[in-house]
Amino acid sequence: MGKRFFWFAFGIALAALIILKGKEYYERFTPKGVAEQISRTQHGATAWLGEFFENLSESMSEREAELREATGLDG
Repeated sequence: MGKRFFWFAFGIALAALIILKGKEYYERFTPKGVAEQISRTQHGATAWLGEFFENLSESMSEREAELREATGLDG
């Protein structure tokens, strides 16, 4: 009887897991879910690009100052 109860409980747990994951996937691939994913990706990409160009500009300014100092073009 112990084995049967174990497998019964295991089956219930597995079914619950499958149902929860299935619901999660279903919600992810509805039009609303896809729109939310696109929105999150857009915000992430925008933030990353903004940070990238900020770092690029900062690095360019630093390097320009180093080159001006090295060549004596500071004025």
